[in-house]
Formats: sequence, structure tokens, C-alpha cells
Amino acid sequence: MAGVDVLKTDKLGRLGLSIAGCKSRDRFVLNYCKKQNIPVQVSMGGGYSVNLKDIINAHSNTFELAQDIFF
Repeated sequence: MAGVDVLKTDKLGRLGLSIAGCKSRDRFVLNYCKKQNIPVQVSMGGGYSVNLKDIINAHSNTFELAQDIFF
């Protein structure tokens, strides 16, 4: 996965996703990996938003989705 530098509030990333868009990306990738039996390791990456809450929410979403999908 590509981390949270895809957020529109990230000053280094340029994809411009919302928190919901980032969560949708994570859900898609994690579900695909689960269905294909592809091992996944999740760690924090990116996070250069001026709004710390965005970074925390996006990272939390990733970990929560991984837990919901794989456990």
C-alpha cells in the first residue's frame, strides 16, 4: 500500500484523496490481498499533512481495516 501521503492535505503527496478515499483504497487493496492469499505487512508511511488529525485518522483506518479483514 502507499501510505497516507495520498491525502489532499499532505504537503508532499499529490494524489489528493480524502480520508474516505484513502480508506477505500486500503479496503480495496487489503480485500484483494486476502482473496489472493497474498501476505500483507502494515506499517505507517507518509504523513506530511499540516493537519495532524488527518494523518492519525488515515493511519488508524488502515490498521483497523487490516484487523477487520484479516482477523
